[in-house]
Amino acid sequence: MDVLQLIQQMKMLSDDEAKRYAAENGVQLSIAEIQQLRPLLDEVSLSWLFTGVPPSFIERIAQIIGYEKTQYYLQQHRLQ
Repeated sequence: MDVLQLIQQMKMLSDDEAKRYAAENGVQLSIAEIQQLRPLLDEVSLSWLFTGVPPSFIERIAQIIGYEKTQYYLQQHRLQ
């Protein structure tokens, strides 16, 4: 999955469409999680592909979707 493409799509889609799109790309999120994660999408930086996702950002995601789920998706999509 192209993570940048997923992020761009998530910004433009409705909550229901975003949930389906994420699921098609192996990420299971609830509508409530999507709504809470949306403000974080604008903070994502292309440089993170080279430097890694900052721990403080990962912590914010974990607060929304849970630690285990966060770690699973980071490992699954090779972001950590």
